[in-house]
Amino acid sequence: MTEDDAHKLLSASSTLNAGKFYGSSEGLSLGAGLIYENIRCPIFDIADRVFLTLELPVYVLTHECDVDSTNRRAFNDYLTVCPLIPLQHFLREHSAWFHGDTELRCFLAAVAERRVNRLAYLPPGPSKLASGAFLYLNKLASTHVCEFNAVKPVASVSAFGLATIDQIFANHFLRPKSDRLSFSI
Repeated sequence: MTEDDAHKLLSASSTLNAGKFYGSSEGLSLGAGLIYENIRCPIFDIADRVFLTLELPVYVLTHECDVDSTNRRAFNDYLTVCPLIPLQHFLREHSAWFHGDTELRCFLAAVAERRVNRLAYLPPGPSKLASGAFLYLNKLASTHVCEFNAVKPVASVSAFGLATIDQIFANHFLRPKSDRLSFSI
């Protein structure tokens, strides 16, 4: 599947209003809703069974007050990010999971329609997000604030985008457990 075909499919299947999704990052401090490129994060290497560090595009989850450099306090030196998978990278690196274009098309449509909880589609944005990207919700990472010292965000989500992503994370992490736990009501 070509990147253009995948982009058209995702755009047609998504209920997101892409025009309202991103806003200006000008004047915003490091914190939730910002998107950066080339941020060093730990990634597990299954072949060697060790964590490596790679420079990745990321979506920042930690609230700005928890990493404010002017607010000197304990435990404000790390923040949580969600790695982004740009569409072109997804097609190049992950298409092998699927048995042909039909299965891949069905999966992409399901992600765009928000029927796949572990992955969320972000509409096209600036830079590496030109064709859209995916938030990989099961691959959250922590990195040190110093990774952001010399870089500027490539994008920020708007208030609409932030509310949308917050709802995606709430659905993913706060949905009821499938298995019945002991002492259940």
